[in-house]
Amino acid sequence: MKKDRIIITCGKFDPINRDELDFLRRCRQKGDWLIVGIHSDWWMCSYNGGFFQSFETRKEIVSSIKYVDEIFKFNDSDGTACILLKLVKTCYPNSNITFISEEDMHDMPETKIRGITFETMK
Repeated sequence: MKKDRIIITCGKFDPINRDELDFLRRCRQKGDWLIVGIHSDWWMCSYNGGFFQSFETRKEIVSSIKYVDEIFKFNDSDGTACILLKLVKTCYPNSNITFISEEDMHDMPETKIRGITFETMK
């Protein structure tokens, strides 16, 4: 499969809801390959107060969605997606990478990472 235009998004997906499903569909329409970062169980306990479904369950559900091409597990102790973005850049150094968030990215730490385009999509 072609991976010239990679789209990245991330979240808890605990459990996934219809709005998140629609968001993933719209993200996939913007590129050739959709990578979804899912927060680890450690992150969920440390920053979210726990989880309803384990990472493995969330991964299995999200990876079964036809719009999703790849899953990355990540832990960002600072509440950002910087580690996820750097990991994807390392894995796909020759691709055009866009990070899509539902939140305004203005002045977010992620935007300081070079070589990635940032987009807000509500």
